[in-house]
Amino acid sequence: MIKALRKKHLQVWTAWAFLLPVGIIAAWMVIPQQAKDKLLQPAATEALPVLLLSKNKENYTINIRSNSDTAQLQLEWINKSTLIFPTATVYYTTARNDIAKGKLIGRIEARGTYRFVLDSTFRVKDFSNHDLLLYDFIHQKIIDRIRF
Repeated sequence: MIKALRKKHLQVWTAWAFLLPVGIIAAWMVIPQQAKDKLLQPAATEALPVLLLSKNKENYTINIRSNSDTAQLQLEWINKSTLIFPTATVYYTTARNDIAKGKLIGRIEARGTYRFVLDSTFRVKDFSNHDLLLYDFIHQKIIDRIRF
């Protein structure tokens, strides 16, 4: 190596010795913080004021709510802990084991409160004869059956 090339080589390695640690520290500082318990659902709607029916389980609580004249019904599902099955859906059915005859209400994901509007086909007096099914659609099995 000639003298000019050795001088250039020393300058490049000195620059690398300074720039490499500075680049590593700068890259480490711009890493964003992870979001904690961020749900993929929109903000929950307000709960209707009148509590008609309630069922308390170990991992969740289910409430049927209404407004004062029972014109609107709402299913409120409160997860106390994260579900084991990430693909859980809630169905309302008259047939005990037949999801095909059931009506899809909504999907349950992480810990939190979920509120679903129930349409005019739901009647509170009929809930004692019907089931809410927690269903895993990937594994195609019923996780839990809730009867009020």
